[in-house]
Amino acid sequence: MITSVVIPVYNGRKYLEDNLPFVNKLDVNEIVIVDDASTDGSAEFIAKNYPNIKLIKHDANKRFPISVNDGFKNATGDIVFLLNQDLKPHRDLVKNALRHFKDDCIFAVTFNEGDHSWADGKWISGMLEFTNGKLDDKLHESLWPSGGGSAIRRDVWNKLGGFDPIFTPGYFEDLDLGLRASKAGYKNIWDPRCTVTHLVSGTFPKVFTPKKLQYIKERNYLIAVWKNIDLKLWPAHIFSLIKRIIRGPGYLVPVVWALWKRLAS
Repeated sequence: MITSVVIPVYNGRKYLEDNLPFVNKLDVNEIVIVDDASTDGSAEFIAKNYPNIKLIKHDANKRFPISVNDGFKNATGDIVFLLNQDLKPHRDLVKNALRHFKDDCIFAVTFNEGDHSWADGKWISGMLEFTNGKLDDKLHESLWPSGGGSAIRRDVWNKLGGFDPIFTPGYFEDLDLGLRASKAGYKNIWDPRCTVTHLVSGTFPKVFTPKKLQYIKERNYLIAVWKNIDLKLWPAHIFSLIKRIIRGPGYLVPVVWALWKRLAS
C-alpha cells in the first residue's frame, strides 16, 4: 500500500522547523507540501533543507481547502496522511492508522490530538448538533475526518471530489466531506492509538477579525447543513433559522451570505 503525507502550509516556518524532522521519519513513500504563497520563507526553508519533499508553490494565497485539494492532486499514495503545518506525528502513527484500511468501508482515520477527540452528533430541530466524543481507549465512528490530522483513502477522496472550495477560506469543509462520505456508505473512525501533538497555530485569527471569523464559521456551518440535510428535515430547519434570527438579528448576515455562496456556486 503506497502512502503519502500532504501538508498545506502558510507562513508556518517556525512550526515546520520543529515538526518536519518527525514527519520526515514517518514510514511513508512521499511527502507533499503545498506552500500557499507564504511570506516567511517557508518554501525556501523546505527546498533548502528537505530536497526529498515534493514542494508545490502557489503564486497567490488560495486558502486551506484549495491547498489541500492541490496536495491530493499531486500525491500518489493509496492512503494520504493529511497533517496541519503545526502537527507533530508520533512514531507509530502510520502503522496504527494503516491497519484500518484493510476494511474497504473505511474512508478515513482521524488522529488522537489529546485535548479533543472524535466528533459525535445528531440532527435536532433541523440543525446538526455535534460535540467532542468521550476521550477513552476505544475506537469510535466519527462524524467527520479532521482536516487537521487524518489518514484518508485517496480513491474515495477523488470520488467525492475532495474539499468543496465553497468553504474557502476554511471551517466545516471536513464536516461536509464526512457527511458526504457517510452518505456514500463509508465510515470515518477515530483511533486513540493514532497519536499526534497539535500546537494549533491559529492562522485564521491572525487574518480575520473575531466578528468576521465568527460569520465565516456560521456561514460555512449553514452551507454544510444545506448540502447534506435530508429533505424531510427542511421544515424544522427553516423554523430553527427563523427563531435564531429573531433571537439575534445579526444571525441574518451569515444566513444571507451562505445563501449567496450557494446560489453563486
